[in-house]
Amino acid sequence: MRILIAVPTFETIYPDTFKSIYDLDTTGYDVSFEFVRGYDCATARNSIAQNALDFSVDYVLMVDNDVVLPSDALQLLLDDPRRVCFGYYAKRDNDNLYRGSSCVFKLYNSDGKAYFDYTTEGLYSADEMKSFTESGIYKLQVHGGGMGCALIETSVFKELKYPWFDWANYENRTTLSEDLYFCEMCRLDKIPIYVDTRVRCGHILRHI
Repeated sequence: MRILIAVPTFETIYPDTFKSIYDLDTTGYDVSFEFVRGYDCATARNSIAQNALDFSVDYVLMVDNDVVLPSDALQLLLDDPRRVCFGYYAKRDNDNLYRGSSCVFKLYNSDGKAYFDYTTEGLYSADEMKSFTESGIYKLQVHGGGMGCALIETSVFKELKYPWFDWANYENRTTLSEDLYFCEMCRLDKIPIYVDTRVRCGHILRHI
């Protein structure tokens, strides 16, 4: 199986992120690496998706430049694989890279109804993710989320309309970021999105 690991960024890669990619357990897979730099994130992700198609890889693993992967991330994501599967990471916190909300949105609200908007209250917490793992729930279907660690089967890009990633602006002045735009495209095309509750990533702080 061929895997493309790629970092979309208009900046550079944090050393801890690069080291975590270097330290990934890639046993059993033909892995290549790509660093798309100098574009906005949506353009970079579209370029990566096109390259995945051009290179005829089976999956692409997108890693944000400030996300730190556990060494077994690839092996776990490809264990009982899904077409779209995320690792999770906390929103940036002043004290700990692994605390807080998980940047992954729940599929259903407390009333059992499907979420159709990306509200803060719909975010899973990192502790909730840990509890799923402890209960033996490893592949959890979600509404969507941040794509700092996202494994995508390349054939998905053949099914979705281009652009696969874009910023959406609405009349009420709200926006949908490029990663959530992709999630909406998948939802509309009935491609389910999952998170692997075992793939707990770090999220590096930026000090301004």
